[in-house]
Amino acid sequence: MKIIHLSDCHFIDPAPAGQATTGPSPQQTLQRIIADICQWHSDAGLCIISGDLTHDGTPTQYDLFARTIADLPMPVHVIPGNHDARAPLLAALPKPRQDKNGFINHAFTHNGIRFVLLDTLIEGEDTGILCEKRLAWLSSELAASQNLPVMIFMHHPPVTVGLPFMDSINLQNADDFGDVIAAHGAVKHIFFGHLHRPLHGIWHDIPFTCGPSSYTGQPLAMQPGSGLPDKAWLEPGYGIALINEHDASVCYHFETVPNLAT
Repeated sequence: MKIIHLSDCHFIDPAPAGQATTGPSPQQTLQRIIADICQWHSDAGLCIISGDLTHDGTPTQYDLFARTIADLPMPVHVIPGNHDARAPLLAALPKPRQDKNGFINHAFTHNGIRFVLLDTLIEGEDTGILCEKRLAWLSSELAASQNLPVMIFMHHPPVTVGLPFMDSINLQNADDFGDVIAAHGAVKHIFFGHLHRPLHGIWHDIPFTCGPSSYTGQPLAMQPGSGLPDKAWLEPGYGIALINEHDASVCYHFETVPNLAT
């Protein structure tokens, strides 16, 4: 099966009429990505967007985001990132589902694969967490997965990746998360966003993939305290995950669109 993975869209309020802009907006880059998806990957079974749908979590931004992603030709599932806010997200988007505690956690089965989407948001903070209630939901969901292979999508990385600032605002209780998934053994791959740059790795013997930002990607910044290096920013991008229904193996392609000036 083919899955589209979008992340870190960071929609902002529209520029006032007549105000000059210096570059493409998050809306424009996502529109170009959606056009690319419609041209080349309209056969994908679904799209999952792993957080930071907007930059400020305002109703105006969510309304614009909802109207933009309506052009995607496949079902869309979203989870929040640290720049999001649950109430306006839920008000603007018709699909998000909540657990009994109000978190935007949900799961579904598609072609014999169980997809588990996690809400790691701490409203008002950049770091992420899976609190006791969210971990209990995850444990119950994994136990009820009927031995299906599980793909987890979340916003905050549960693993340090060598980027000092981003590592300081990742999932803060990754060990607790690791204990839950180790107790069940069904998780085959973890997908996340937050970092604005694509990468792969293995954590707790589980492969993970970070999807690129649909807005702009950050240059590699591995030196503590030095800020972002004077390097070109990455182009807007998205992921195409090819998941084998028979053995739950994953092949993940990164695609970009030109970050054209307006």
